[in-house]
Amino acid sequence: MKLTKDFRMVAVTVTPFDSNENAIIDEIKKQTEEICNSEADAILPVASTGDYVKMDLDERLAVFSAVAEINRGRKKLIASACDTSATRVLKTISAVKKMGYDACLVCPPYYYPLSQDAVYDFFRTVCDGAGDFAVIGYHVPFFTTGIDISTFEKLLDIPNFVGMKDSSAVMKRIAHICEIVSQRRPDFAVYTGTDDCLFPALCAGCFGSMTALAATMPTQIRAIYNAFDNRDIDTAMKINQSILPIIRQCDSLTFPIGYKLLAKAKGLETYEGKTPAEEAVFENIKAMLKEGF
Repeated sequence: MKLTKDFRMVAVTVTPFDSNENAIIDEIKKQTEEICNSEADAILPVASTGDYVKMDLDERLAVFSAVAEINRGRKKLIASACDTSATRVLKTISAVKKMGYDACLVCPPYYYPLSQDAVYDFFRTVCDGAGDFAVIGYHVPFFTTGIDISTFEKLLDIPNFVGMKDSSAVMKRIAHICEIVSQRRPDFAVYTGTDDCLFPALCAGCFGSMTALAATMPTQIRAIYNAFDNRDIDTAMKINQSILPIIRQCDSLTFPIGYKLLAKAKGLETYEGKTPAEEAVFENIKAMLKEGF
């Protein structure tokens, strides 16, 4: 099982909520249509940027369904199946397979710390239960137990464990993972989960990216890929550097508020600034978009 190039640039979406914290399905459909008409290759809804921890399974499935309805096969679809147990993850996988999703993203269960043996056993159980459905691991050590490199090496023996998103932004780790993959399983897809280091991650051997800016600023992210693929290293580096000021604005607020405000600045009714700091970031982002993007 292999993820082809139409899984390479993955747009990670925000989830718009109303004042009662219910997902706004019409805005989700609007966002999906815009991404379907963009340079992105695939769509990843209800992940970390999409506030999945705020939603129960029925709410998540409603969003997955709305995205699939609008997408109609135009982009590849990856479902965030992150949850607190293998049983709950497999319930999501069972549902999204019927909706036509192509793969799922799964992090180790969160809240309680896990041993690395438990991390391996969890992914083994999920992959076995998923059958031939593609499972992409998610290393996000800020929010849950990470996937150590030694554990990752063991997971490479599982046929439907086909990729890993690394959101650590630790280039040393990413470089080692890419080298291991090149020797052990060249068809395996390593993704960076941070737009900041897309260019250096590609240089290290990453297959692609799963990021918020692929949804909100797809033209700029695609331009980095195009320049890199054409071996125009200086251009790829300069474009990557050009998006860093906006990322700093987004990251100046508690995650994922800044990325919601970026989506709002791009036209999605997703989040109203609630503090002076949030309102200031929103105005700064709007000014940057007007000046350079």
